[in-house]
Amino acid sequence: MDESHRALHDRIDHLSSVADAEFAAALESLLKDVHDHFKEEEQAMEEIGFPGISCHRDQHAQALNALQQACLRAKEGAIAEGREIGGLFSQWLHFHIATMDRMLALFLQHAEASEAECATA
Repeated sequence: MDESHRALHDRIDHLSSVADAEFAAALESLLKDVHDHFKEEEQAMEEIGFPGISCHRDQHAQALNALQQACLRAKEGAIAEGREIGGLFSQWLHFHIATMDRMLALFLQHAEASEAECATA
């Protein structure tokens, strides 16, 4: 999960250096990567029966919606607005990782420890 988060942050950082003429396409590409990441994360949460999945999934949906709106606006020529939303998404992602994904990681660690304990018993 950490590696995937680093890759997303790299993509967001790259977005800030993209020329205006290429920004909308770059933002759309980021949106696809974020969608894929969230889908994988949600699938993992389903597999382990993560109790916070509903709230976590709602957060993902809201972030994706904001990025989709930014893509639409960037395609209409509102590049500055798209860049601002990209920056806000970066801040949101840092917070999301530090809170919701941290909780998920702790749950995963506990589940793995319980499995290991059962296997040695």
